[in-house]
Parts: sequence; structure tokens; C-alpha cells
Amino acid sequence: MTSYSPQTKQETLEQRRQVALRVARESDRLLRDRFGATDVIVFGSLAGQGPWHWDSDLDLAVAGLTFERWLLAADAVRAIMPHWLAVDLVRLEALNPAVRRRVLQPVTMTQNKLLTLKTHLEDEVLALDACVAELLPAIERAKERQESYDFRALASYINDFYRRCERMSERVAVTLDGGLPQVQNWPPALLRQLAEPNADRPPLWSGALLFDLDEYRHFRHVVHHKYGSDLRPDYVMHLAELAPEVTPQIKAAIAHFNDWLTHSADQYPGPAKA
Repeated sequence: MTSYSPQTKQETLEQRRQVALRVARESDRLLRDRFGATDVIVFGSLAGQGPWHWDSDLDLAVAGLTFERWLLAADAVRAIMPHWLAVDLVRLEALNPAVRRRVLQPVTMTQNKLLTLKTHLEDEVLALDACVAELLPAIERAKERQESYDFRALASYINDFYRRCERMSERVAVTLDGGLPQVQNWPPALLRQLAEPNADRPPLWSGALLFDLDEYRHFRHVVHHKYGSDLRPDYVMHLAELAPEVTPQIKAAIAHFNDWLTHSADQYPGPAKA
């Protein structure tokens, strides 16, 4: 993801939102006409369920596609996106039930930005639990078979695991810190930023948990920049087995942060817009 700000782009945030809405309509037609989708739903920040900001993605839920057609559809949708807009195309049938209910029957989000953030963090925790539930049987398969394919699959699950944690950090940074770090290599800077308290919030991550998350961040970088054959099976297994142990600590950190959000919400009565 490339970070932009009004200082580095001539367009306004509203102009960018209008472009995203137009591309969302084009994606809707593409998914229905070419791939036979029965429903396409815009959700997330573009739908007003959170702050629209310079690093917002286009979140789309699609119904009526097989897994194979969804993969093809995702490539087709990405091909029509402007370079600055990432798209997250999810199958409605595969969403966590709580998130799916929110997509299908959108509840009017509170106008309080802290309570909006709390809801999104709770959704990310549900997604993290689902990721770990899929990871556990994959660990057992890799132990039993000791095949390269299984360790590559584990690496993918580990990548997804950290991505969920990174999404939590991004949501807090965008809502309370004014955006992501404006540096080229922003992922490590983001972790450091969220580990420090500021005038608007307490730290999100701290102590040994911060160290563990940085190890997962480093591994994600390795996965993105090396071939699968370069992965060390023992290290992959170490991180895979660590994830279920780290998850309760992540959930405890989010619960503590959400308690602060709830307690502080009456200080932020304004709209949930960035």
C-alpha cells in the first residue's frame, strides 16, 4: 500500500472518493455481466462504515461465485483499479457470520469515531480467530507429511495472520493518529508508532507481544520477496505454532484498547469521518 496525503497529491480526498465510487459501479457491472455474480455489495469505509482516508481500500462482497470464478473475478477487478486503490473482493458466503450479517443488513454506524473503531477492531479479532482455526489443521498436516507444499501453505497462513494484526494497527493509526507513517518503508514504522502512546490514545502493542509481532512482520517481508523454496521449514513451523499462543495476547491487547475506546467515547461526539 502506498501512502498519500493532501500535501503530496493535488486531488482532494472527496475527489478520490468519487473516483472509488465510480470504479465500484464498474466493478459491479463487471462481476455481474462477465462472471454471473448474483449480488455485489460495497462495504467498509466507502460505504460510510468507517473513515474514508488516503489509504482506504475498496471493499466488495460478492455472492454467487464458485471459488474458482472468484479467483478469476478478483484478477479482473484488480485490473480496472487505479494504481492507488487496492481492492478487497471477498466471497459473501465465506465471511464470518457476524461480519456477513453486517454486510447484508448494514447497521447505521455510530457517529462517534471511537465506537466505530471499536466495532472494526472487533471484526478484525473475529477474522483473526478464523485464520487461527484454519492454521491448526495445517500445522498437523505439515508435521505428518513434512512436504514442501505444506510448509508453503503454512507460510501463507502466517502471512494472513500477521496481515490481520497489521490491519488493526492501520485502523488505529488512520482514526487516531491522522494516517499511516509517511515513509517509504512504513510497516515497521507503523508497529513502532502504535507501540507509543500519544495525546489521543494509549499504546496498542507493548512488551513481548510487540517483539513477536515484529517477528511476524519480518517473516511477511521474507514471504513477499523470496521464493517458497527459500523458506526454512523449522522457522515456518516455529511461527505457525507460536500463532495460537500469541493470539490470546493480541485479543487481550485489543480488549484493553477497546475498553479505553468505550470509556473515552463521550469525548468524541463528532462524525466518524477522517
